Amino acid sequence: MYLTSASLASWLIQRGLLDPAVFAEGQFAVEELEFHNRGFRVYRPAHNSLYVKQLREYDQPNVQCLQREAAFGKALANSNGLDWLRTHVPQFLDYDARHHAVTVRLILKSVNLHECIEQCGVLPNHLLRQLGRTIALFRGPECDAVVSAMPAGSLPCKAPWILSFHIDQGAGFLSRQNEEFLCTLQRDQLLTGSLDELHDGWRAESLMHGDLKWNNVLTRLGGGTGTEDEWFIIDWEMLDRGDPLWDLATMVQCWWHYWILSTPPDRLSDFDTLRVQRKQAFDETRNSLDLLWLGYVEAAKLRGSPYADCRVRLLKLAAARMLQSVCELLSTVGVAAQYIELMIEMSRRVFADPDSMTEFSPEANSDAV
Repeated sequence: MYLTSASLASWLIQRGLLDPAVFAEGQFAVEELEFHNRGFRVYRPAHNSLYVKQLREYDQPNVQCLQREAAFGKALANSNGLDWLRTHVPQFLDYDARHHAVTVRLILKSVNLHECIEQCGVLPNHLLRQLGRTIALFRGPECDAVVSAMPAGSLPCKAPWILSFHIDQGAGFLSRQNEEFLCTLQRDQLLTGSLDELHDGWRAESLMHGDLKWNNVLTRLGGGTGTEDEWFIIDWEMLDRGDPLWDLATMVQCWWHYWILSTPPDRLSDFDTLRVQRKQAFDETRNSLDLLWLGYVEAAKLRGSPYADCRVRLLKLAAARMLQSVCELLSTVGVAAQYIELMIEMSRRVFADPDSMTEFSPEANSDAV
């Protein structure tokens, strides 16, 4: 059964998530959202508000992802010593296996990082430094304990699909645009060889969000009781045990992705021209990218050769994630072909020679390395 705005109140009451008296008094409002999954914001002025996510399609991969997110929410709520992570994850409340729905606390008056830069023109710097530190701590023993507390077999421990897309692409299930992209990929030995190298070197040794992009980080600017902004990581359905650098790489490519897609159509050109003409546009967000990396470097205690090796591998993983973004864009929205070509070319340049892409590479303060 699909939940609706009209049926949601009775469902919440049945699940013990809504007091009938609150509903009877009219202290209740629902906003239905249209995303990949179905979403409902439940506003209760005198109580904690709720967010309900229900699957739109009940196929096995989607069900497994939602089960994984629910299992992580339960394990995190019951774990010890993880306040540094619990503080930044919406509180898990309920999982209804029959209706494939997860309920968490709603983060009121929040925007995601993409909305933040669109509305404010900047990203919250201290948040990104904290986020970098948090990603580094995913590798710690406390997170291992959370992963171990989840049901056996709930985590696939697989490399991201983009690393083997050119080999195992699910023929017959791709859009025409992605079929064309696949052909482009398979003809390019630099791209396929780089993806093979990353796949072969994949390390399933850390808690991994799996889809840690700007849209999945919320912030309430000045919304907390302290002086710093509050921030939250949402949508844990792609959670896995994976490479410690993948979440960071997914974030890094958001800066590249935004730089290309925010280019006005009348200023589109080849990559070499764009990197000169639009350098200032990237530099305007560069400090926040550096702070994300600095936070990771500080918490991971990277120094010397390990720092340099980690940075090169990070850039190559970010280039791979950029190719995944190409697939996602081609599957969901109409994007001009020139934007797609620029994203592919940027990935090629990073794979070919990461050191030649220094203006797009995060830098940590020299004192940290």
